[in-house]
Amino acid sequence: MLITSAWCRALGESVGGEAVDLAKRTVSRFLVPVRVTGETVDHYFRKALRSNAWWKLRRESRALLYASRVLRVVKSPVLLSILRELFLEIELSTLRGKAIYYGVLVALRSGLREALGDFKKLITLGVGYLNLPLMWRILG
Repeated sequence: MLITSAWCRALGESVGGEAVDLAKRTVSRFLVPVRVTGETVDHYFRKALRSNAWWKLRRESRALLYASRVLRVVKSPVLLSILRELFLEIELSTLRGKAIYYGVLVALRSGLREALGDFKKLITLGVGYLNLPLMWRILG
């Protein structure tokens, strides 16, 4: 992500990595389910196909997602963490995922720490940022 690398430079290298990690954790907290069933995997499989994230995933990830559709409930902690990471990648390719991701970065840049726990504020900040022209995004 070109914009993410620019944010890292704007926030400073030490803070940038932490900000990106915090943004991904926030997207995961708000959008990725904790309990994973076969229906959940099937939902994200179809969502990946609809949002064109399917082709951005690695071949092994696609195979795991396709094969996990037949499971009733995922009980393995290792498989659960891998699937939740895949779900996060798929969510980050949707508008809602990008809006929360950039909303967290804008909130950190503006000093709005109280907005980090509010879903609606993060969506508003992120959509506002994504609607800016590319030239104004980093300078603003």
